[in-house]
Amino acid sequence: MALFELIKDRAITTFNEVILDKKLDGEGLSKEQQFCKKFKIPDSQTLLNDANVYLTHHSELNNSSKLYEDSEDLKFQGRLHLTQQFLIFKDQHDPRDCSFVLHLSTIKKVEREPSSFDFNFVLVLTTVSKIRINLYFNGIRSENEKFAQSLSTALKKNQPNIKKLPNFLNTCYSEYILSKNNMTNEKIEKLPDGGLGLEFKFPGNSKEARDKTKLKLWFDEYLENGRNLSMIKNSMFYKLVRVGLPNKLRGEVWELCSGSMYMRLENQGEYQKLLDQNQGKSSFAIEEIEKDLYRSLPEYAAYQNPIGINRLKNVLVAFSWKNPEVGYCQAMNILTAALLIYMSEEQAFWYLNVICERILPGYYSKTMYGTLLDQRVFESLVQQTMPILWNHITKNDIQLSVVSLPWFLSLYFSSLPLVFAFRIMDIFTMQGPKTLFQVALAILKVNGEELLKTEDDGTFVSIIKEYFLSLDKSAFPNSPQLKYRNTTKFQELLLVSFKEFSSITDEVINTHRNRHRDSILQNISTFVKRTEIRHLPKTKNIPQPHLDILYDRFYSSVEEKNRIKGSGSSTMDYKAYLKFMSEICDWVEGDSDFLNRLFKSWDVEKVNQLTFSELVIGLNSLIDPDLMTSMSNFFQLYDTNNDGKIDREGILRISEDLLDITTPWKEGHLLDDITRAAVDDEVAENLIRQSNGKNDEVIDLPPHMEVDREKIAAQQAERYLQAASNFINRAFEYAQPEEEEILLKDLAIDNKLSHNAALDPNHPVYLNLPTFRMVILADETYELLFSATFRDSIHLDRELNDSKFIRNLRDMFDGLLADGKKVATKVRMRMDSRASQMTNNSSGSSIKSKSNTSKEEEDEEDERDDDFGIISIDEKDKDLILATEAQSLKDPLKRGSTQERIKQFHKQPEINRSESLIEFET
Repeated sequence: MALFELIKDRAITTFNEVILDKKLDGEGLSKEQQFCKKFKIPDSQTLLNDANVYLTHHSELNNSSKLYEDSEDLKFQGRLHLTQQFLIFKDQHDPRDCSFVLHLSTIKKVEREPSSFDFNFVLVLTTVSKIRINLYFNGIRSENEKFAQSLSTALKKNQPNIKKLPNFLNTCYSEYILSKNNMTNEKIEKLPDGGLGLEFKFPGNSKEARDKTKLKLWFDEYLENGRNLSMIKNSMFYKLVRVGLPNKLRGEVWELCSGSMYMRLENQGEYQKLLDQNQGKSSFAIEEIEKDLYRSLPEYAAYQNPIGINRLKNVLVAFSWKNPEVGYCQAMNILTAALLIYMSEEQAFWYLNVICERILPGYYSKTMYGTLLDQRVFESLVQQTMPILWNHITKNDIQLSVVSLPWFLSLYFSSLPLVFAFRIMDIFTMQGPKTLFQVALAILKVNGEELLKTEDDGTFVSIIKEYFLSLDKSAFPNSPQLKYRNTTKFQELLLVSFKEFSSITDEVINTHRNRHRDSILQNISTFVKRTEIRHLPKTKNIPQPHLDILYDRFYSSVEEKNRIKGSGSSTMDYKAYLKFMSEICDWVEGDSDFLNRLFKSWDVEKVNQLTFSELVIGLNSLIDPDLMTSMSNFFQLYDTNNDGKIDREGILRISEDLLDITTPWKEGHLLDDITRAAVDDEVAENLIRQSNGKNDEVIDLPPHMEVDREKIAAQQAERYLQAASNFINRAFEYAQPEEEEILLKDLAIDNKLSHNAALDPNHPVYLNLPTFRMVILADETYELLFSATFRDSIHLDRELNDSKFIRNLRDMFDGLLADGKKVATKVRMRMDSRASQMTNNSSGSSIKSKSNTSKEEEDEEDERDDDFGIISIDEKDKDLILATEAQSLKDPLKRGSTQERIKQFHKQPEINRSESLIEFET
């Protein structure tokens, strides 16, 4: 039975591990990324092997520690992990008892010792810090052998990195003080580069802080448990951090606790390389940095001096070049200025990267997402832990975030006196973001009685400020016991923070974050969206609701990671652009020359990327309702030289692109207004025939009326093909010659004019904008294309979740009777016309045909024809005729050739012809 339980547990564990490998947490981290973040190692590391071990360690620099090597009290049990460059151990009972992250470069020797009765496999490691670590393996021997083999392979592959180690150790103050005291074989004569405090003094009084005593305690800790890259952390390590770090070691311990030390080792020289490669360059981030340089901790002397200002600027500028999507953000200058007091430029640069990317992701970004989320979490924790105070805050409409936002954003450096803010920073570096919440809750708790008396934000803030200025005063000045009288308010604050609010763990904070993450994201997305749309240039052709839809569609097409980081910085590549256009345009079925031409035209910066602003401006011009402007915009796409001329190749390219973009109409997937009018006419005629001449007052439209679908689709296709043919012929016929004058004899071939002189390759021609407009307006189909058809096929109002939907021809015909008002009107007009004719016949009147028209009526017809511009036509007058045709923008009768218009005019019923004439004369 126990065997089956073991198998079941093993299966469940395996299944969960597989699922977790694929599942992402709330911050979007994979299992491997979570592992790296947990142990604060670079993201490039992956887990190679792990094993359960017992561990003992002692220092060769302290012989007394050998007495404890075989003591059960100092034998730690935990999990040992191996990556490409690190050996990691954490005690399974309490990580503060024993844990380490050893860089493989610091392991000088690996030995195998004879197995004992209790353990079948034993490895002994010796580090450069002269720490001897005994690893006792139990379990399956083959698995232990496999781990040893993995360790051996990793050590061999890591040998090239060993060369980086000596130079790196020379930058560590821990190595320097041990070398000065002859506790190492390495001789380090030069003081490592440190913070500005070495030159401008460190904040606070070193004697009152017992700086020398703390330094001696750390010296002993280094002898016993190693240092920097090979240090073993135990309970004493955490105590020494909590009581306050010595000034000269503070920067190095911050590096070790945060993991930025490993990044600095892995990327030696990158900081200086960033500065050298970008020297002299300018950017928006650099402009913002220069504005804030003298506002960064102005109370500290170094930042009133060019030395401190230059260091601060170098770090911030290098960070902006390494992280261009972030650049420079609010409060980053204050944090960096604080770091540089205890760190060199390179140390501060990598620590800043770790804070922004790992410890406090989203705090220092354009949207400040992380800060806003944690403000909501903080309010939730106040409500949970101090309900009376929270009720008072909400009752008086006090904005708690106005008070607490600077605490979190500047890590208390802009609120507390520096000497106390650095103490908070020590603990924050060791235990992470929960420190910010614990201290903030303690501030409210300690001042709770006073805060309950406030009724507005101003009084609330002033009480907190007065408290911060008195942190060095006694918390219990009237106490009879000396111990309590000597307790400062800052010590009381730490006690309340980490004792009373010890229940505020990382797990509790993450639970609250997950609860509020979606609402904060939505609020930020809405804010960013409104801000970006508000700063767009005016788009008269795109209303506000459509801009909202376009924004959502744009950011759904670009990479998801840019959506929150962006606020206007995200761009769309050509692939995403094709997807975007295919979702809103009925005529886009894939890549085409026309789409590529549009993309290049809209790409103002010529970087093969479109910003949201560029896309909106381009769409605004594409759907311009003005016919002349629409034709001008189209013409400019092919005017590559911006000289108002399109050459022979450009004319051919226009013709091909017009054929391409009108494919849905040629294939019958879409109907234009001309076709719809033809369908209405046919439906009306069918209804009249079905009525058998009855002139009913009410016209009942059937739910469905059959029409000749194939014929109508074929007519539309033929019309578009004819339009393309007419365009190419007329474009070359009326194209302008490049030469100023061409003699008739040059155009003569065998004493006859050339059939089409424009096609003569010896005489290049061009098409200008007026001629292009004339050619388009001369064709009924293309005029409608530029005035309405093309614009109606672009659906800026199509919601993001709506898929592209093109109805087939049958569906469209079936739906033509849905709005029968127009059809009913046509039916009524024609039935009234017929009734009028029958009345005239019954009274003895006759309707005269054109052949029987009197002389006066014939003269009237001729006069009417002259009104339409019908005159005798020869080749010399084609320009005049075409120009006259081009002026006809509205009436369908005024499009096409003149002779066709005459025929169409006479084919119409009498009432329609009169209406058309009246409209024209008006």
